[in-house]
Amino acid sequence: MALEDVGDAIADFNEERYPSSVLHAQQCTEKLLKAVLYFFGIIHEKTHFPSDVLAEDILNNPEVTREMQLNKEQIELLLKMVDGASSIEKQRSMPRYGWETRDRIIKPSEIYDELKAKEIIDRSLEILNTIHTFFKSIDMVELKDVLEEMKGCLKR
Repeated sequence: MALEDVGDAIADFNEERYPSSVLHAQQCTEKLLKAVLYFFGIIHEKTHFPSDVLAEDILNNPEVTREMQLNKEQIELLLKMVDGASSIEKQRSMPRYGWETRDRIIKPSEIYDELKAKEIIDRSLEILNTIHTFFKSIDMVELKDVLEEMKGCLKR
């Protein structure tokens, strides 16, 4: 589903629907990190901030990283995921509802222009690339099809 969201983000961007493109990039990022959590067997209560869960349940727990036999490169990739995703996750409601001020509601179309949307989509694609690299480093036959799909999305 995350890969469908990245396609939708790019299509919306190309059609100059910038708030919608940001929403889909945010959804893509959130779902990608939830997939990483699920890969590690972490089924967390509903959250819109999976980067926090990844940081707390894995990265801030040396026993877990040792138990999972993560090497230094893999830990660095997880840190990069968390760092990149945390800013995108904060975009979850603004592309839909705008920003309420004391005087008025600032519409999403006033917040997200081409430059801002491109920046967020590029960051989401960078996270997708990081997760692709991470899963590739695991070297599991079961991930082959997913890695190919991810690679296809990165070529868009």
